[in-house]
Amino acid sequence: MNGEPDFELYTVSLIRLNTAFEKLEADEKEALEMIKKSSDDFEELYKDILNDLEKDEILIADYYSFFENGKTVFPMYINALRELDINDESVDSLINTFTNLNKIAQAFDRN
Repeated sequence: MNGEPDFELYTVSLIRLNTAFEKLEADEKEALEMIKKSSDDFEELYKDILNDLEKDEILIADYYSFFENGKTVFPMYINALRELDINDESVDSLINTFTNLNKIAQAFDRN
């Protein structure tokens, strides 16, 4: 990444995840595939963010906006994923990634 969050990846992954939630009852297999892809994307995004935050030069305003939004969005998705009655590694992984992103978001404006 180049010192700013990958908003395109973030947006596409959230849209895919929301679509997966909508499809769960009709086609659980397809929904789980979409959740797995979102999990992979969010893990990539998380790693890129960690890498960016270690750099001397980042676009702080972009990260501030990203994490301000994340303070609302990440807990919402953590709760929604925990409420699913599905035992799947990709769901657990996505919960973990959102939890890690939420920790960064909560600490971001303090640093």
